[in-house]
Amino acid sequence: MLQVKLRQLRAYQAIMSTGSLSAAAEKLHLSQPALSKQLAALEAAVNLRLFHRRSGGPMVPTREGIQLYKEIEGTLAGIAMIPQLARDIGQFSSTRLRLAATPPLINSRPLMRALGAFREQNPWVTLVLESRHRLDIETWIVSHQADVGLALLPATNPLLTAIPFIRTRAVAALSPGHPLAEKPHITLADLKDTALILPSRQPLRDKIDAVLNDAGSQRIVEMEASSAITCCRMASEGLGLSLCDPFSPTAFAPSQVTVRAFVPAIELSYGALIRNDLERGQIADRLIGLVQEQLSAMPFPPVPSPVAATAGADQG
Repeated sequence: MLQVKLRQLRAYQAIMSTGSLSAAAEKLHLSQPALSKQLAALEAAVNLRLFHRRSGGPMVPTREGIQLYKEIEGTLAGIAMIPQLARDIGQFSSTRLRLAATPPLINSRPLMRALGAFREQNPWVTLVLESRHRLDIETWIVSHQADVGLALLPATNPLLTAIPFIRTRAVAALSPGHPLAEKPHITLADLKDTALILPSRQPLRDKIDAVLNDAGSQRIVEMEASSAITCCRMASEGLGLSLCDPFSPTAFAPSQVTVRAFVPAIELSYGALIRNDLERGQIADRLIGLVQEQLSAMPFPPVPSPVAATAGADQG
């Protein structure tokens, strides 16, 4: 089997980032024939065609080329950090803590408050924040590209340990001017009369679908987005009602997004993910504790009693 070499991956990365063979060659200080040779060697090693060849035109990645780049992008970023990490280690100039979190958490006010408190207590620590898709978080932790992950639980990789923070529920997010904004809570019956916006391709969507399917909801999903943050943005513009995690709406002012409890409950559990074969340091423990403290203090929409929920559904 052919071996993949770092210079081949560098050539691949340069072409993906610049979109052309000539620009990539200039970026790497190589001739175009030399760059083409590196790309051809990589394609032979992985047994995939990574780009559509078009004479004189842009380098258009194939479907396989795009998928492979998504899988190794984090690894390449980690390799690029090696010189800086080595300088830090050699100079003892700083302690670095790498945090990978899903967009709803990394953009939430509770996490920002926790990071602010952490910085006040540990000013010598360099924090590196990475916003990653939930499906990528576990890979980043296992491959040592991040020290701590913050995400929806449970963890599926046996190399990881989950530290639960908080059990909560999905909420309904909508614009203050939405016809349902005055309701104390949103029920399944309400979804029949409004455009529904849901996050796609992630465990949160699986949990939402499971509850809606069990309830026999005949809903029509009008719009989807890969991030719940984007779903809330769409809802804030009056495009519909979003079912999402309770953290995403905190990135918006109350004048932009109204948050209501949703019935039936869509249970969610959030926490930290760490490798279980490494000793957790005091620095990571401090950050985890502060994040847990802020999330636990976060106000959530009141959950209606079963009687009130049933009455609301009947009236819908």
